[in-house]
Amino acid sequence: MKLSRDDEYIDVDALNIISTSTLKLPQKSTVFLFGSTVVYIFALYGLCKLNHITIYTIIIAFFIGGFIADLITGAAHFGFDYVWPDETPILGLIAVDFRAHHRMPTLDPSAIDVNFTMGAYGGVPFAFATIGFASLPSNYHASALIAAISFSISLWLLGFHQIHSYAHMGSSLSPHEFNKAVQAISRLPDVEQKAEFRKLFDGTGIPPLVRFLQRIGLFLRPEVHWKHHNSFETDFSSLNGWSDPLMNLIYAPIARRKRH
Repeated sequence: MKLSRDDEYIDVDALNIISTSTLKLPQKSTVFLFGSTVVYIFALYGLCKLNHITIYTIIIAFFIGGFIADLITGAAHFGFDYVWPDETPILGLIAVDFRAHHRMPTLDPSAIDVNFTMGAYGGVPFAFATIGFASLPSNYHASALIAAISFSISLWLLGFHQIHSYAHMGSSLSPHEFNKAVQAISRLPDVEQKAEFRKLFDGTGIPPLVRFLQRIGLFLRPEVHWKHHNSFETDFSSLNGWSDPLMNLIYAPIARRKRH
């Protein structure tokens, strides 16, 4: 059986074989989340023990960590869209899911265990790095800042899949209707698209606090992220979109060559 995917086809039977024969990570794991929580507690404890941690350090680390984490999600997204073959252990099946997400671009914010398991895969290594940085014998401001940035990256990555899911809240419409609405808006002049996308997403049940954080740019704005789902050539960020202007300069020409 085959399903269409953009201008190509997905061989579902082949993907079933890949899914059973390729090493993969579980989509959700209570044990892993518990272990991750322990790691984060130790990382926070080590960070709090450091000298020279001030409110200014925290603010700087928050924004630098948010940018780096966004850069990481964009690089990973580009890789899963265009680099990793389906048969690659672990990464291949993630790539299959990403490409399928192009056809059915909906995610479930209520699937908290899945979303935070996926986020923890990226965040836990940076939490371990924070423990390492915090244990180094140093009293310099720079050392405290590096540890704080590492912890900030780990927290941003922990939440990236949950944040990304809110950029896909079309749950009040069926996927077919939602995609149809997005495609219709995408055909409008650029000056009209922003207002129409705002109307669409204001009516999809996104929690008011999350919608506020989207509007001020701390969370990925669906109006911006849908640029990616219009062409799959730009705006690969899955977190807040801060790094998209830089990433688009690098990834957009490569994506166009691969698609055309």
